[in-house]
Amino acid sequence: MTRTRKENRDRLINVRVQVVRASLILALAVGSYMPLTAQTQKFVFSPGEEISYGAYYNWHFIWVNAGEIVFKADTLNRGGEKEWLVEATGHTYKAYDLMYTVRDTFYTYLSYPEFEPRYFYRAVNHGSSSSQQYYKFNHPTGQTTYFHDSEDTDPVHTKFAYKKGIHDILSQAYQFRNYDFDKLTKDELVKFDMLADDKVSEFYFRYKGIETVKTRNGRKFKCHKVSVWLMEGEFFPEGEDMYVWFTADDNHIPIMVETKIQIGSVKALFLDAKSLTFPLKSEIN
Repeated sequence: MTRTRKENRDRLINVRVQVVRASLILALAVGSYMPLTAQTQKFVFSPGEEISYGAYYNWHFIWVNAGEIVFKADTLNRGGEKEWLVEATGHTYKAYDLMYTVRDTFYTYLSYPEFEPRYFYRAVNHGSSSSQQYYKFNHPTGQTTYFHDSEDTDPVHTKFAYKKGIHDILSQAYQFRNYDFDKLTKDELVKFDMLADDKVSEFYFRYKGIETVKTRNGRKFKCHKVSVWLMEGEFFPEGEDMYVWFTADDNHIPIMVETKIQIGSVKALFLDAKSLTFPLKSEIN
């Protein structure tokens, strides 16, 4: 094998790793919290709901399906108390496991029915590399305990002030679906806060109006489109380069999420949903 071919192979593997990991992160991160003081709290999801997505990356103008992401919402009894449990898992397909294996797990326990986060956990496993992260929310003291450990960095274990209404990245994804997009006008900008590692950071999204989105299996949906501003990080360039399409019905399901990464672009595309709370009226037959 020549050096040029080896370099191309290594670059392709690196892009696949970044894309599948980033696809899961972006699908979660788009669910950023909107202050409920301006909203009527309602839940557009119910226990038992399950939504699946395909993770795609763009390679030389070709969209390649690399893996799958599944979101679940349910309730359980923990310590004698009823709580929400929301989960998200991401994995590469077997054909890509030969090149690079990705297995990501996110879950959050929250108060029921208020939906205030109590404990968040994330485990990321990519090939021979792995990391863990958690938040423990102490509502009486107003503090959050943060822990992060990976093979590439020193462990971080710290506490910081917790402000009511701020969520971890997974529960925020569900909170965001409660937002009333019908109240927004085109190009209206909305600021929001979210937890980012060991601090609370400010972001914004811009409402872009109504569009029709077609999935890979031929289904079409009427959707609210928003663009989200991201901070520069390991995978994402800074800018308003993330786009999300939510169903224009009472479910507010993200049908498609698309964003740029440092190399190319990635997409999470709706596959199927089970146990939805409302009829999927946004689907165009």
